[in-house]
Amino acid sequence: MVKRIDCKNLACPEPVLRTKDALEEMDEGILEVEVNSFSSIQNVKRFAQNQGYYVDEKKYSKSTVIRIVKGYECELEDFNYKNDKSFWTLILGAVVTAVLASTCCLGPLLFLMFGVSVGSLSFLHIFAPYRSYFTVIALVIIAYLWWHYFFKIRKRPVCEGSICKNYVKYLSIGTFFVFVMLTYPYWAQYLLGD
Repeated sequence: MVKRIDCKNLACPEPVLRTKDALEEMDEGILEVEVNSFSSIQNVKRFAQNQGYYVDEKKYSKSTVIRIVKGYECELEDFNYKNDKSFWTLILGAVVTAVLASTCCLGPLLFLMFGVSVGSLSFLHIFAPYRSYFTVIALVIIAYLWWHYFFKIRKRPVCEGSICKNYVKYLSIGTFFVFVMLTYPYWAQYLLGD
């Protein structure tokens, strides 16, 4: 639960008193306190920290929002650009390794789909001896991303950013693609009909 109170343009100690009342009304959740003076920011943060709550602060052009987490044992992390970048890097790594694991049978598939000559893809046979390594790497990356979702992302009290909000959707698409590419050599013979 996220609750927001507006304490802009209030003289001290009013923002602290309103924060205290709002926190007492909550069992657990996040309280966002919007303030716009330096003394209010410092006093509200100090009050919340002295009560043992996790405090986070975001500055905007004309105000500051102080987020106070109550009832959660975890810290509130922002799912920022660095995490977005690492998520896409890991998904791309899983997809690339899955494609490399299926290079033994990739030629016929590309020929069927795009009309690409199989002779131009003859260099792909050099990856065939490493198929099992690529398969393991792809599966480990996908397993790590699912573990990260179940034990990190899902337990966050607040989920911000498009990656965090759509994590399961993006990861499901990536997992499906990796599964198709890893199993392609086994079911391709039935699709292509010897």
